Amino acid sequence: MPQQGMPAGNMQYRKRQSENETVIKHIKRKRPTDRNMPPKIESFIPESTLYTELSEFEKKLDATIMRKRLDVQEAIGKPFKVDRTLRIFISNTSDEQSHNRTEGSSNPPSWTLKIDGRLLDPVIPTKRANPIQKFTSFFRSIVVELDRDPNLYPEGNVIEWHKQADAAEHDGVEIKRTGDTNVNCRIILDLDYNPQKFKVSEALSQVIHTKLDTRPQIIMELWNYIKHHKLQDNEDKRVIHCDEALTQLFGSKEIHFSALPELINQHISAPDPIVLNYTIRVDKEHYQCPKAFDVNVELDSVLRQKMLSQVSSQQVQKQIMELDDKIVQCVQSINNSKIKRDFLLQFSKHPVEFINKWIASQARDLEVILGESKVNLEEMRQSDFYKQTWVKEAVFHYLTSKTQQRMQEILNVQQHQPPH
Repeated sequence: MPQQGMPAGNMQYRKRQSENETVIKHIKRKRPTDRNMPPKIESFIPESTLYTELSEFEKKLDATIMRKRLDVQEAIGKPFKVDRTLRIFISNTSDEQSHNRTEGSSNPPSWTLKIDGRLLDPVIPTKRANPIQKFTSFFRSIVVELDRDPNLYPEGNVIEWHKQADAAEHDGVEIKRTGDTNVNCRIILDLDYNPQKFKVSEALSQVIHTKLDTRPQIIMELWNYIKHHKLQDNEDKRVIHCDEALTQLFGSKEIHFSALPELINQHISAPDPIVLNYTIRVDKEHYQCPKAFDVNVELDSVLRQKMLSQVSSQQVQKQIMELDDKIVQCVQSINNSKIKRDFLLQFSKHPVEFINKWIASQARDLEVILGESKVNLEEMRQSDFYKQTWVKEAVFHYLTSKTQQRMQEILNVQQHQPPH
């Protein structure tokens, strides 16, 4: 219910903020970023010119660091690999066979196939060696096919291992099965290329002279071939006039550049896996294949890994932000001190004039505050504002309060007068 003497329709209530709203507003409040010194501060603090010079130097340094950071990020985005040789070893052990069976043992005869490998040292040794990678990290999948009678061994003759996204890598693979006879097996290794590489068809390989590469690089090689032989249309560079080799490859004399990726997909496929044949022998307790198999693999360079760690590090950036906050706080303190100095300096020079201006300024601020929270001041200037129904009652209460106040003052004066 509105108070008497105030207009009910023109009341404006200010909602009190809850504690949660206050906290959220404080969190969302922007961090101060003003790092500029107040104007004409050099006359009071001559050393402030050094701060201005340092600020200008910092801007140039930030621009240089940002440019170098972009160069590093661009270099990281490019595949920079180092070719190494992975030497694969295959062996097997046998247990509880006729030649090494333990007396009284009830365990069936079995064998264990082991597949492992190691990286060979580079031809040109470096001071900083590449980090050691596990054997399984080089492969997407490992499949072992056993050549034996499935009726005698119902556990299965195909063993598969596939790389999982978050699974741990291993130094090798071991497969244990029961059996007391030699077994021929076929080991299929599918290399894990990052980024993914594709096998190029024989027809396309004769044009771009590459047999295995990434999809973007294959498209780039074909585009270089087109530009080298000047097969682009003179007016519309997106149109390609195929020569005899491209006509046989794509089956058309004219193609559009946007169709190249789809056309190339018909001539690329998954790389051929590495297939190794091995005979598991059980006549010996330990048997090592007399041959070792060398496979070319690609590793990320140490320089790329170092650049990646530097770019992803947030510790230095956090320290810089903390120092920036301290600088902003110092600059704000200087600004506040200068405002106080100007305030007191004007008061000391012209006290009366300063006080009058200050009171007028405070009055305007008060009107703004009252206009936002109580009564609309613009409506108070209109005559209709005073013709509302509540005006008479408000005037009556006002005059009554003034009358009572005056009567109280008279009574107080009479009480304090001495008797005649």
